[in-house]
Amino acid sequence: MPEPTLKQIFLASVMLFGAPFAALAAADAGESYKGLEYFGSSQLTTMELEKILALKPGASLIQVQKALDRLDKSLEARHIPNNLEVVAGEPGSVFISVDILDSSNETVPTRKLKNPRHVLVRSEKPFIVLDELTKRLEKLTQEGRTWSESYRDGCKYYSDEPSNQCVAEIERFAPDMREELLAVVESDPDATRRRKAIELLGWSGEVPYTANRLTDAFDDSDPKVRVAAIKYVFPRLSMLPEDYPYIRLVQAASRELNRPSHQDRSKALYVLLWLAKKNVLFVRDIKQLDEARLKQLASDSVLPTVKVPAQQLLDIIAQWDKGPLSQ
Repeated sequence: MPEPTLKQIFLASVMLFGAPFAALAAADAGESYKGLEYFGSSQLTTMELEKILALKPGASLIQVQKALDRLDKSLEARHIPNNLEVVAGEPGSVFISVDILDSSNETVPTRKLKNPRHVLVRSEKPFIVLDELTKRLEKLTQEGRTWSESYRDGCKYYSDEPSNQCVAEIERFAPDMREELLAVVESDPDATRRRKAIELLGWSGEVPYTANRLTDAFDDSDPKVRVAAIKYVFPRLSMLPEDYPYIRLVQAASRELNRPSHQDRSKALYVLLWLAKKNVLFVRDIKQLDEARLKQLASDSVLPTVKVPAQQLLDIIAQWDKGPLSQ
């Protein structure tokens, strides 16, 4: 298999790192059930899980949602903590991803808040405008109106002009509030506020500095905050200088890869793939930290967005193992 280029990696990850409502595409009435993503647990066998779901390939999205609700209630009754996700696969298909939170994944550390407190900022206006932007994009999606996003100088813009008006308003505040927003991410107990602060930082400039500060949020205790942090970093990787502390990214993404959720796994894979392709020197660390996990994902995952990048990383590691003359 030819090694992927950086452009191919970026294009392949659009569904993972793009619009916050990309997952809503899976809610199309024409989508149907393709399969179950489950890596096992001592608390629940695959057979038990499939029996509760009672889904056959081709089941409608309505049936999938009912099965997911049924599973959620069953696991709650058994006091089994879990992460349940509906994941878009190939066009026209969805998967159910199930992770059971048990001793096998408790060793992956999460960070503690730096100075826990409600962080005051000079203005709440950017948070208010961000909510307006979110509602606008949700409305477009619900109405079936297409929209897209693009990046210029590290800032996100939209094909929808009213959305860009919200962006322009946020840009009036975000650069001067950068340190305050970072303080929210690092110390505010409100996970929703931490996530929104990360989104606002996308319009604050100073990408290398901000990306480095946000790398710590890859270890946040809240999965939505972790996802927001990695979604900030990924589309801006090409803006990071050669002397950037990339090893911090490798280590943080490697921890993310081992967390029990599809969102964590899939996004970490594409960051690691990008880094491995950018500089062969990172491959040694990725091999040391992730090779066993990558083998599991490449072998056992049914999701192309997990299986394919995991195998591509293994191919790069195998090439690196042959020595510098074969690079």
